[in-house]
Amino acid sequence: MTSLLHQLQGALADPSIPWKSVLLASIGAKEVFETYVGSRQRPYLSPVLHPTLPNALKPYLTAPDAHDTYRKSQAYARHKLDYGSVMIVLDLGETAVLLSGVALPVWNALGLPLPAGGGQSQWTLLRGFWDLAARVPFAGAGASEIRQSAAFVVLLTVVGTVLSLPKEYYRNFVLEERHGFNKMTRATFAKDQVKGLLVSLALEVPLVAGLIKITHWAGSDAILRMVTWLIVFIFCIQIAMIFVYPYVIMPLFNKFTPLPTDSPVYPRVKNLAEKLNFPLGKVWVIDGSIRSSHSNAFFFGLPGLQKHIVLYDTLLEKSKPEEVEAILAHELGHWKGMHVVYLLAVALTQVAVSFSVYALFLENGALLSAFGFPPSAAASPLELVKNKLGMSHGGTGPTIAAVLLASMLVSPLSSFLQFVTNSITRHLEYDADAFATKLGASYAVNLKKALVTIHEKNLAVYGVDHVYSAYNHNHPTLVERLEALDSQLARDTKKST
Repeated sequence: MTSLLHQLQGALADPSIPWKSVLLASIGAKEVFETYVGSRQRPYLSPVLHPTLPNALKPYLTAPDAHDTYRKSQAYARHKLDYGSVMIVLDLGETAVLLSGVALPVWNALGLPLPAGGGQSQWTLLRGFWDLAARVPFAGAGASEIRQSAAFVVLLTVVGTVLSLPKEYYRNFVLEERHGFNKMTRATFAKDQVKGLLVSLALEVPLVAGLIKITHWAGSDAILRMVTWLIVFIFCIQIAMIFVYPYVIMPLFNKFTPLPTDSPVYPRVKNLAEKLNFPLGKVWVIDGSIRSSHSNAFFFGLPGLQKHIVLYDTLLEKSKPEEVEAILAHELGHWKGMHVVYLLAVALTQVAVSFSVYALFLENGALLSAFGFPPSAAASPLELVKNKLGMSHGGTGPTIAAVLLASMLVSPLSSFLQFVTNSITRHLEYDADAFATKLGASYAVNLKKALVTIHEKNLAVYGVDHVYSAYNHNHPTLVERLEALDSQLARDTKKST
């Protein structure tokens, strides 16, 4: 296996391969594919081609204004699809600028650093950010690759955040607001952007430092060993995030308050937890309404310890107590089925596949040179000693740049993996629904009502193309879930008679 990987690694390092054209074609192919998938959904959102509610939903949506809700749902989904199509074009343009030298005149006008020796023919904006990273105060001149890579990531993240501001502003204050979902003020939006940037940097910098350190220590020629240790590192990060995300990150953006014991929902939650031997800690209400009228519910907690349930205030507002209980029965189905373990295994498998592919390009001088990163100069005697001791890395270019380019190069792989992971998560959703149904017919009925209510309030009642859904949705559609619940209920009823 190792020999085969090395042969493939050597073949990919062929300098005759036009890597710039190949990479841009790969990115373009992914964007074209996503545009095609979106085009499959568009007819379902047309009031001319699909003027009435899908037949499968008519038995569940019986209110007098059901047709108006359906039309509003189509308009909302159509607006989101149009927005996504524009984002594809903008993202493609930004990537093209990053991977080309079109920004060189502006770079020169600003007096920013250029490669030594006047090597501007292969200069790209990506290389420009790498050189600029060496001048960031905490990186310092002649700093280690890890420190310069950290500065590089900071620069790209800050620039990316700035470029995303108009997009996010439009999404919240035009798209979501036009359809009645945005509850966010501009002050909250600004605070969220700053907090989001700081959280991203706090997570990305140590993550990048760890990845580079492991890559240098393991050696990019020992692909299997390197990938193994990277998986271990990512696994540790994911376990840590089980604690960090709900206890540290979420409270930065939302306020958690205990669910009042006199709430009609509280005894239902407590009784359900006792019935299932769920290690219930506290039941929290989160103020999701400060940003959106969309609703949700989830639980969190470290393995082997108490679990805490979180209910969105919008869910309590829109759903009846028995419907909230049915939704929680679904959520506890995820706990009973150990779905978190399955999802963690899927994520680690995806990491293993991705890093195995990326590793093939870490020493690819031809790829790096195509985007302005020439092969490293010969190392000094001291550096050679450091290399032997595993203290330095004398590769063909910065590891972070190689990983970034490799991820773009194999971007079509991410589309395939998205189909696979969505398929798995959708299966787990069916399993959780089935678990709730097995608790009793009333749970199935109330879960169906809750799903219809949530989808109706979220303007998500319309027809869906199966390919579009498989690619974009990690949950089954409303029709699919209702039909599966009916089938499961029929099977359970048959068994009991």
